[in-house]
Amino acid sequence: MRTNQQYKNLTIKEFTKDDYPPILEELEKEPFADLLDVGCGTGPMIELLTEAYPDRRFTGVDITPKMIETAAAKNLPNARFVVGDSENLPFPPASFDVLICANSFHHYPDPMAFFHSAAKVLRPGGRLILRDYTASAPVLWLMNHTEMPLANLIGHGDVGAHSLKEVRAFCEAAGFTVETLEKRKKFRLHLAARLSSRKA
Repeated sequence: MRTNQQYKNLTIKEFTKDDYPPILEELEKEPFADLLDVGCGTGPMIELLTEAYPDRRFTGVDITPKMIETAAAKNLPNARFVVGDSENLPFPPASFDVLICANSFHHYPDPMAFFHSAAKVLRPGGRLILRDYTASAPVLWLMNHTEMPLANLIGHGDVGAHSLKEVRAFCEAAGFTVETLEKRKKFRLHLAARLSSRKA
């Protein structure tokens, strides 16, 4: 018979199963001290990361106060949660070594503003790891003209998915160098990009 803790862990793993392993794989490539999770929701990704990296510092930001209230109530070690806008992140420049964003990017009305804001809060040489939806051009068109508008109508807040070409352009305009940009299984976009070591 499963305990409440086991059920909780199953829920976290179910919620993050498509995005946590590839994000963890990217994080394992080099050391970091301060991580920002943009669009953190109730904090499932940070909950797993505090177990994997108990000596690091984690910040989660989400625009929905109730989500942040739920995340903060978990009292995770070395973690804080802040209400804020992904397109205007409420942190001083050069605050983080790495920024992750999982399954949230398609909610942002101004994706370019997100990339510029990410560049502002990352330290020179810092990394952006992004997981979201993408597809081939015909499927992407259908997603953006049928599925996402319907989801938005029922309150999911979906705005639009982006092609690899669009994401590469966002990166370059904000001063990031793309290290990995791929379309993976389950219509997932995987991006790992590095901010220029010299920021304007």
